[in-house]
Amino acid sequence: MTEARTALQPTFTGPLSHLRILEIAEQVPGPFAGRLLHDLGAAVTKVERPGSGDSSRQSGPFRDDEADPEASGLFSYFNRGKRSVTLDWTQPDGRALLGRLLEQSDVLIVDERFGASHDELIALGNEHAEGERPLSVIAITPFGLTGPRAHWRGSPATISAYGGLTLYFGEEDRAPIPPPQDLALTQGGLAVAIATLLTVLGRNGPLGRGQVADISIADVLSSVHTGLAATHWVFDSRQFQRHGRRSQGGLYPNAMLRCKDGFFRIHAMSQKEWRGLLEMMGSPAWGDDPEYQDRIVNGDKYADLLDTYIESYLLQHTKNELFEQTRERQLPFSPVRQMHEVLEEEQLLHLGLFRELAHPNGEQFTAAGSPFRWRNAEDDEPPETDPTGAALLRAPRLGEHNDEVYGGLLGLGDAEIERLRGDDVI
Repeated sequence: MTEARTALQPTFTGPLSHLRILEIAEQVPGPFAGRLLHDLGAAVTKVERPGSGDSSRQSGPFRDDEADPEASGLFSYFNRGKRSVTLDWTQPDGRALLGRLLEQSDVLIVDERFGASHDELIALGNEHAEGERPLSVIAITPFGLTGPRAHWRGSPATISAYGGLTLYFGEEDRAPIPPPQDLALTQGGLAVAIATLLTVLGRNGPLGRGQVADISIADVLSSVHTGLAATHWVFDSRQFQRHGRRSQGGLYPNAMLRCKDGFFRIHAMSQKEWRGLLEMMGSPAWGDDPEYQDRIVNGDKYADLLDTYIESYLLQHTKNELFEQTRERQLPFSPVRQMHEVLEEEQLLHLGLFRELAHPNGEQFTAAGSPFRWRNAEDDEPPETDPTGAALLRAPRLGEHNDEVYGGLLGLGDAEIERLRGDDVI
């Protein structure tokens, strides 16, 4: 054995450096939650099936479109900084090893691939509720652990439609279109991370130890994104209407309009901002026309016509030119950035959001770092970079930390590890 065996420690010091998290989840929601918790300092160990691992290892993007399970962009982004162990928990020896790992963990994050029912997860939480590290279990499923839909499977597109999120996307007179699939999955991941923090904080509260948090992605979408639309329906039976590139209701203009090299977001929230926009365009005569002075009526009745008037000016200028013009007049408008422009955005670069991250094969690529930043109250100046910068570690190779975890943490000998490997347990 060439790797030194060490007790499982966080990769850097942060607010959650005292937490050990075991993650048995694939694709996006669970791994995204695990990555966020890692960014706060937690030591996250990812449990993957021997031979295949997380199914996102088979998903792109791949460099030069050459498939490589150790260099998936999707896997690398959502799993950076974690340890990876392989384990077939369906075998008796694997189940025993899982039990020992749970004894050393504070939180277990699982998705439907773990294959446990609500009652089984409750029993698992109760089994490991006592001791130095009482276990909290966070379960992620498309539709929840109980109820008539508990056994349903779902893709991001179907869950978004079921939860009402799809209703928001598309033009008013056409069928809804699916939202970006990661929107549903990452929103679920955020809910998982929050639930993890609350269960850990609440161990000494009324719920006590052995808690199981049931996170349904459909519930998350319905609660976060469609709650207001539901209120409109309950209060006055008004159905939510899609407005495409325009925002619903309010004062005109509030839309994404074409410009010389793309699109520009116009949202004049006050009369002062509306007049500022007109002045920027050279105070066109139509701006003083009595017909167009009621901005609510403008949105309801004249939006298509007025859009063409405004676009006739915007189409003469680039996004950056318009951005400078609106900034000079303190108008809160914005260019619609392409991804290469986002990567070059000055403020995001200042905050250190985008960093160079290594693939397991050694290649470098640019990735988003931690969204969290903190500093001590006594510091006179904020840090020049995100203090979690040292934690921007690459994603693990499949089973890369088997020796460290099974040997260093659980104390298994070389011969036992080799036996388990030969029996396809790890």
